[in-house]
Amino acid sequence: MDFNDQNKREYERYSISFQAEVISLAGCANNLSETTTLKDISGGGARFVSKHSERYSIGQKVDLIIHLPGDSLLNAKMEGSGKVAWMCEIENGELSIGLCMDNLLAFERIVSDSDSV
Repeated sequence: MDFNDQNKREYERYSISFQAEVISLAGCANNLSETTTLKDISGGGARFVSKHSERYSIGQKVDLIIHLPGDSLLNAKMEGSGKVAWMCEIENGELSIGLCMDNLLAFERIVSDSDSV
């Protein structure tokens, strides 16, 4: 395992600001979904912000859907699953939450009815 010297991580972290949906898997039919902003991403993880600290705990499994910016006709997203690796309180009651992804993010294009004509 090769860690970079700057932050002792295996992969370099890249700052982004994409809309994402985080689905906290509560182990029951009442999974909670939140639309938030993804702040950075790396080869093995991601970080987002939340005002709902009560929804998350260390080790909790989550699904992540990243809505890719660009042409609205493309309507593309990336999906993956992972677990909460760390949480840190920031300002205004927000929480910064780091995820360790279980696998590579999968790209998907959402086909609309107008695409099939």
